[in-house]
Amino acid sequence: MKTKIFLLLFFFSFLLFSSCGSKSEKQDDAVTFYDKIATVPETGSTEESPTLTDEKTGTKNSEYDQQKDKGESGQKEPRAESEKIPQKIIKTADISFKIEKYETARIKILDIIKRHNGYVSSENQTGDEYRTTNVMVIRVGAVDFEALVDDLLKEAVFVDYKKINAEDVTEEFVDITARLKSKKDAMMQYETILKKAYTINDILEVQQYIRTLQEEIESLEGRLKYMSNKVELSTINATFYEQGNIIPVQSESFGYKLKGALSWGWQGLVTFFLVLIYLWPLWVICLITFFIVRHFVKKARKKRAAKIQQQKQ
Repeated sequence: MKTKIFLLLFFFSFLLFSSCGSKSEKQDDAVTFYDKIATVPETGSTEESPTLTDEKTGTKNSEYDQQKDKGESGQKEPRAESEKIPQKIIKTADISFKIEKYETARIKILDIIKRHNGYVSSENQTGDEYRTTNVMVIRVGAVDFEALVDDLLKEAVFVDYKKINAEDVTEEFVDITARLKSKKDAMMQYETILKKAYTINDILEVQQYIRTLQEEIESLEGRLKYMSNKVELSTINATFYEQGNIIPVQSESFGYKLKGALSWGWQGLVTFFLVLIYLWPLWVICLITFFIVRHFVKKARKKRAAKIQQQKQ
């Protein structure tokens, strides 16, 4: 009897330990999945993808086991040396100069820009009887930048100023390129994790990481494209103008003053009559009011005269 009771207790204890062990293994698998997601490297090209465990079979993915064996053996291939990035310089110029004949000089300037394979990004022309000014924003290849500036200034009668700026953005360009490569490597690892995820929560969490990385990649690509455009095409802000003849001020002689007085007097008289015409509704109201008052006054006088005649009789 005691032997049977002892065997039953041993059997129940064995079942209890087995169930606890299976639960702990599942919890460990879930923790391992989230730990691997949190530790996905963004430098990515030499590190392994996180381990995923099949919840149905409880076995590890064989592809990852092969990668793990290679990593443990310490036989990782060295990284290929990145290509040397050429120097990236953004060139800009601000020039202002006086020309002799505006129309002729403008045609020549457009021809010079075309000859150097450039184009006018924007143009703003202003002028009055004393001065005609044109402000051009010119884009040209970095190779033709200095030659185009020199040829433009050859059309000048007088140069007001010439400012040239060269900004070296090589370091920023290299930094953005490296960050972009790192983000793309991390994106590939997350996509691999997404293919091996089994639960809905795991899939949603990995997709959130992918969306964040995608936004960062698009932002870096936009910045890189903008900088590349600025490096490939330099900018010239050119201002050129034609100075007109200044009209001399007439001396204030008696004849000049008399002419001005007659002119202002005539204008004043015309303005006075125009004001009277503008006020015609007021004149109509005044006339109507005058006739109404006149009518009542005459009527009152007639009544008064009639009373006086009755009193005399």
